[in-house]
Amino acid sequence: MAAEYRARTGKEDAKECFLHISGPKILNMWLGETERMVREIFATAREKANEGQIVVVFIDEAESVLRTRSSGRYLNISNTVVPQFCAEMDGLESLENVVIVLTSNRPDYIDPAILRPERIDRKIRIRRPDHDAAKDILRIYLREGLPVDPALVKEQDGEACARVALVEATLAHLWRASKETEFLVISKRDGTSETLYWRDMVSGALLKSVVDRAKDLAIKRAIAEPDGNHGLRIDDLNQAVEDEYRENEIFPKTDAAEDWLKLLDFEPEAVVDVRPVGQKRIGEKYSKSVI
Repeated sequence: MAAEYRARTGKEDAKECFLHISGPKILNMWLGETERMVREIFATAREKANEGQIVVVFIDEAESVLRTRSSGRYLNISNTVVPQFCAEMDGLESLENVVIVLTSNRPDYIDPAILRPERIDRKIRIRRPDHDAAKDILRIYLREGLPVDPALVKEQDGEACARVALVEATLAHLWRASKETEFLVISKRDGTSETLYWRDMVSGALLKSVVDRAKDLAIKRAIAEPDGNHGLRIDDLNQAVEDEYRENEIFPKTDAAEDWLKLLDFEPEAVVDVRPVGQKRIGEKYSKSVI
């Protein structure tokens, strides 16, 4: 985007300004405080834009602050925040070097007034990573500089090859389609059912958590055996994968089937039942562990 703007305007020296906003963090219980923070965000964007900078306002978890307004009797913070946000966006029409980006796992919760032409008018759906994308993500987190087990380095004839072995072994463990990796059963209205495996639940955040868990295992081993040379092992990553799915922290803390289905890219209208393997259906009381 920056390169396109520079080429179009001829402003080769235009700097970039990236404003990262966490939606939940700008929510405030005090009346008017959230609206004030919204005004300050856009005021900063206009100031930087008027200086000739290319400004990107990135709002994560946008549904938390821009939720559909309520028509009920009780005060809903969205009833005042959404109009304020719309007014601020409309005030940017004369600026060509400001871009607003919203991210959300539940775009259906965002007020329609936000998602209309001339405001947020381009929608991009990002699906879960496939095998190749997961490999690229793991390479980022298993970066150069992280200690690798010396035995694996020797076995693979070098540290670079050992890192490749860590990535490949982790993906092989994660991408298996076996009884051990069965996770959810989706029953559809057309009478069919679909079994989802570990690989169907992969996300960038999950892969980062797996690597973090593996590093914790390696650190604990180093503390327990201070005289040895330690580093990440294939077993550490495989154990981290199993722990990640066993603890089931990748799902929302809710029994509402609709929330689960949206997370899994299924349309609720096409599904009659969601059941963790070996447990009761979602919507009933079930154990947190599903393995």
